[in-house]
Amino acid sequence: LSLPLTQLPPPLPPHPTHGRGAVLLHARVTAAQCAVLTQQLDAVLRGEYDLGRPPDKWPNGASRAGGQTLQIVNIFKADRAFAALATSAHIGQLVASLAGWRGARLVQDQVWYKPPGAGPLVFHRDSTYFEDYFEATVVTVWVALDPMTQEVGPLEYASGSHRWGDEHLGLTKQFFDTDRRAMLDDAARREGLGPNEVAIVPVIVERGGAGLHDGRTWHGSGPNHSADQPRRGVGLHYIPAECVTFKPGASMGRMWRKYLAPDGSSSLPEAHFPVVGGGSTPPD
Repeated sequence: LSLPLTQLPPPLPPHPTHGRGAVLLHARVTAAQCAVLTQQLDAVLRGEYDLGRPPDKWPNGASRAGGQTLQIVNIFKADRAFAALATSAHIGQLVASLAGWRGARLVQDQVWYKPPGAGPLVFHRDSTYFEDYFEATVVTVWVALDPMTQEVGPLEYASGSHRWGDEHLGLTKQFFDTDRRAMLDDAARREGLGPNEVAIVPVIVERGGAGLHDGRTWHGSGPNHSADQPRRGVGLHYIPAECVTFKPGASMGRMWRKYLAPDGSSSLPEAHFPVVGGGSTPPD
C-alpha cells in the first residue's frame, strides 16, 4: 500500500522552540489518506496486522462501545499505511528543518482513539518520558485523523510552556487522571503563574491537519462530548538522527528493554528507530 503524503508548501512556520513552543499545520495529510488510516486502525483493533505482527502495545479485546480511550504504541510496526506516515521523508524533513537538526529519527508513534463519551488526557510533557531513555530533545507531530472541534476534545497546548523549568513531573499511569490540569497548574505555579495566566491553544484543524510541538511543551486534551464522533489522532515522536544510542545508565522499562542488543550494546537498532528525513528541502 502506497501512502504518498502531500507536498509541504513554503513558507515553513518558525522554529518550534521559539515563541509558543508549537505550530499548527493544515492539510498535511489528505482526507483520502486519513480514510485509509482510520480503516487500517479499525483492522488493527480487530487484531489484523498486514505486516504480520502486532504493535508494541495495543488494547487487546478492549471495546470502543464502552467510552474508554484506547492507546496503541508503534502501530507503524503492524500496518503499512501507518508505517508510510510515520516514516514519511516529508514529515521527517519538516521536523529536522524546524528543530535545526541534520536529520530526524522516529523513536515512537502513539495512536489515541477517544470514542464519544471518553474522558480527558492530562496535561503532560513528552520530554518527561523520552528524555529518561535518550540524551536528546524530542519533537512531536500529532496528526488529526478526524475533524477537530472543541466538542470532541482536541489536543491543547499551554502556550510558551516549553520555556518553563525542567522539573521531572508526571507518570504514564497519570494520563487518565480526572483532574487533567493538576500537573500543568503545579508547573505553572513554579513559574509564578496562576491558572488563568496560562494561555491554552486548541489544535482546531481539519481532518489531516496537525500540530507540531517541542517535547517540553505542556499539552493535553479534554473529554469527547460528542454523541457520535470519535476523536482519533496519531502522535509521531522524533529525536535527532545523530542520537544513535540509549542514554547511558538508563533504567530500561519493558517497552524499551527488548531493543537492547544481545551483547548488551546500547545502540539503537535502525529497524525500530529509523532515520526518516534530513533538514533540507522536502523531496518531490
